[in-house]
This record gives sequence, C-alpha cells and structure tokens, in this order.
Amino acid sequence: MTDMRFAAVILLLALAGCAGQRPPEGGPLDTTPPEILSIYPAPNTINFDGDRIAVEFSEYVDRRSVEDAVFISPAIEDAEFEWSGTEMELVFTSPLRTNTTYVVTIGTDVADHRNRNRMAHAVTIAFSTGPAIDRGAVEGRIYDDAPQGVMIFSYRTDGIKADTLNPVVTKPDYITQAGTDGTFRLTNIAPGTYRLFAVKDEYRNLLYDPETDAAGAAADITLTQTDTLTRDVRFILALEDTTAPRLQSVTAPDDRHLTVQFSEPVDSASVASARFSVTDTNGVAALPLLSLFRAAAPANAYSLVTGVQTRDSQYVLSADGVRDKAGFSINPLARAKSFKGSAVPDTVPPGIASISIGGPSGTLLPGAAILIQYDDAVTLLEPDSLVRIVAMKDTAAVPVTVAKTSPASIAVIPVKPVRSGESYVLEHHHRFLRDTAGNRRRDSVSVYPFTGDDPERFGSIAGNAAGLSGSAPKVVQAFNMNDRKQPPLTVTVGPNGTFQFTMMPEGRYALRMFDDRNGNGTHDAGRLYPHERGERFIIGKDTVRVRARWPVDGVFLRE
Repeated sequence: MTDMRFAAVILLLALAGCAGQRPPEGGPLDTTPPEILSIYPAPNTINFDGDRIAVEFSEYVDRRSVEDAVFISPAIEDAEFEWSGTEMELVFTSPLRTNTTYVVTIGTDVADHRNRNRMAHAVTIAFSTGPAIDRGAVEGRIYDDAPQGVMIFSYRTDGIKADTLNPVVTKPDYITQAGTDGTFRLTNIAPGTYRLFAVKDEYRNLLYDPETDAAGAAADITLTQTDTLTRDVRFILALEDTTAPRLQSVTAPDDRHLTVQFSEPVDSASVASARFSVTDTNGVAALPLLSLFRAAAPANAYSLVTGVQTRDSQYVLSADGVRDKAGFSINPLARAKSFKGSAVPDTVPPGIASISIGGPSGTLLPGAAILIQYDDAVTLLEPDSLVRIVAMKDTAAVPVTVAKTSPASIAVIPVKPVRSGESYVLEHHHRFLRDTAGNRRRDSVSVYPFTGDDPERFGSIAGNAAGLSGSAPKVVQAFNMNDRKQPPLTVTVGPNGTFQFTMMPEGRYALRMFDDRNGNGTHDAGRLYPHERGERFIIGKDTVRVRARWPVDGVFLRE
C-alpha cells in the first residue's frame, strides 16, 4: 500500500509539472532574440479551409507581446488565442471570406521571457481561401534612431475619394512592422493604388494619434498584375503639430515691462511689437508698446517694453498674426490675456544675459563676430566706447565695430581678425548703455577672456548632389555621428549641384539631402490628414570622416 501511495504522489507531481509549463530559470544572460520555427498554414497556401493559424517560437515568449504583435489583413475580428508552451494558436470563431488572400504579420514587438529580447524582423505569410495568391509587394526603409517596431499602414484608395482617407479613424488594409535596421516589406498585396504611412503607433490601436505618434507620409503607389513590386519607399518620422498657439500668460515684472508667454515656441518672423496691442477693459488703447525682444527663458516667451503702467489698472494684451513653426495662426479664442499694471518701478539698469565667448573655454574664430544678448532693450550711448578688445600679449587694442542686431542685442566685429592661439580680453563698459527708463551703470566694467581659435582644428566637405528633380531648393545636412548634441550643419545646393561645408568639427558625418518645398530649411515628414507627402530625401550611403586640416572633396549624393 505504501508503494502505491508513493507512486501516486510521483504521478501527481509529474502531472503538475506538465500542467504548469513555464520558461526555465537561471543560466547565462539571454541576448538571442526569439525566432519563429514553424507556422501553419504554410506560406502561400491556397484553398485554405482551416479555422486557425499556429506558430511555434524558438523559446518562451511573453504572451501579451505576441498577441499585441499579430496583425491580419483583411482584419479578422472574431478570433481567440490559445497557448501551449512555446506554441500559439489563433482560432477563428467565424468563417473566413471566400476567394480572399489573407496576410498574417507577426511583428517585432514579440519579446522573450528571460531578457525581453525582441524579434529582429517581422515575419509575414500569406494564404488564400481561393485558388490564387495576390503577389504585390512594397519594400522600403524608415530612417530613424529607433525604427524597430514602427508600423507601416497601407490603405487601398481605389474606389474611394483619397482625400477623405483619415487614418485617425480608419484602420489600414495592410500592415507590417520595420525591423531593427528600419527595413520593411509588405507582401501579398492585391493590385491597386495605395497610400502608405509610417507610424510609431504608441497606443497599438492601428490608428494614427496626432501629436502622440511620430509619423511620415509617402507618395501614393500603384501595383498591377504585371508591375507587382515597388522598391525604395522611404520615410523620416516627425511629430505633427496640429494645435494653434495660444497666449498662455502675461505678467508685469515692473511698470515698464511685460513678459508674454505662448503655449509653444512660435515663428520669430511672425512676432513684432506691431502684432500686439494693450487696451483697457473698455477696448480703448491704453499703453504704447515701445519694443519687443526674446526673453532669456523659456523658448516660448518674449519681453515687451511699454509706456509707464498705472498701478493696479486692469489691462488686456492682444496678439494678432502670431504663428507657430507649423504655420498655424494664433487661436482667435486664446489671443488675449488680462493683467494688472505693476506698482514696481523700473530701476534696474540693463545687464548682459549671454555672450557667445562666455565660459572658461571661450574662443573666437578669425573673422567671426562676438554676439551679446542683453536682458532689456537698450540704447547705445557711445558705440565706439562700449566694447574694447585687448590682446594680452602686447596689450594692443583690437579695433572693433559694434552693430545692433535687435532691441536687446549687438554684434561686436573685430576689424582685423583675431590671431589663432593668442589670448584676448573683451571689456564691456556698461556706462555707455541705457534702457528705456534711463537706467544705466555708471562705472561698471565686465571682462571676458577668450582665445583666438585655430581654423586648422576644423575640416570641410565638398561635393555634388543629384537625383531630386524639380524647382524646389535642395538642402544638404551633415549630422555628426560622434556628437549627437551638435546641431546638424545645413547648406543649400548650388545651381550646378555643388555643396560645401566649412569649419566642421572633427567627427564622422552622415549626409542627407532633401527637397525643401516650403523653404524652411528643415525636412518635413508630411501630413497624414489632410494628406501631404513628405519632402523627398536622399541619405548618403556611407558616413564621411572629417579630420582637422583635411578637406574632403568629391563626395557624391545621389539616389
């Protein structure tokens, strides 16, 4: 009896182990992404009459990640997942359409259990409930720092008004995901005309959520029975701005200044004192606006110099014609804010907010200007005496010219270029500076040491660009892959296709040329609704190494 009881316990333990399958624990760190070992039905099966698909993975995978990564086109709404170890089945609970090619994509969001490694590439198979398989295909690439998992939405536009296609509310007809290198392949597409979008589908709802999902739009493509493949469809992603700017706040720090803050950074070309007005609560003009300049911070704030405000009087500031960087004009329902006149008199003399040679390692290239930004609008009483540059080696003065670049900034330009490697000091004599209220510092001098920079520390790239036809300006950008914080360098392609970058810090650069349709100097990824394809672009096949004193010539950018 005892032996029988022992055998029963062993049997129960064995059954419990079989029923509670889970991935093995321990062992070395898993860095291998999961793979698909088998899939049913086999690719390109025709006359399929089954009620499920089955997938076997190479290791234990996170079930939720798989269920979120399975996409079927046309969509099958009535289906349920079933699991057994490393195998998954998707069971159809209603009949499939007759004579229809179905495309099953298992995307790169599939992650394993041990270390959350994701599949390197999406896997796609097709099967048909009829006697033939659709053969259309689209290949391309997404150029992004993190392209893996980006969705490709494809919509068939035959028989509909394409301008009414709104991916915010309409799910795609065909879907796939980009792999780790950004490449993608849509397969088994029926002949027709299609509109393609690349979408970082943050909510995984197969819809485009503006200002949440970075996205890009390509030109429409057409596949036929004889022309079944479109290659080299390219995307760059960007977050779309769909919201008009709002006047967020107006404050009066003293009786001669207003700080105006918008809900987002705005186009500085659309901001001028003439765009603003200050009235009393009855709409009667109440305060003159004397000048406007950028506030030190944040990026969406400006300072206005006003006539003397009346203490505690209620005013209304209105802004008209201000646009954001996407071109949206200020919301007419949020273009005005009320504020109270300040009781604090303006008694603070102007000071330096920033200077381009500031800091312990301040340098100046020969021929360059020194830029000085003040914290208030200023009047230059004696420009020739305001700034003095002295060479430390022989205490000789360097002649300069001073030019006002805005109500609150100047450019100091050495008449003779500073010498490379030599030490200098800039003296700023504040007594020759006055604000609107007449405040100034009598005997104050600020001193800024700097060194003449050496142009030999820099390199250059020169080359020729071709491949983007049309009359729009062509722009080339260089991205320093060794210093991602460095803003891209930008030049315009000449009429003969030449371009040249000068004074480039050392590094390895990636080059991109694009068709600047709107002339804003920035690549536009397009709009999904209303549809506007992204600006065409070319990516250099290889990076270019820039070394000091080493011009790189003969670089070619072409498709």
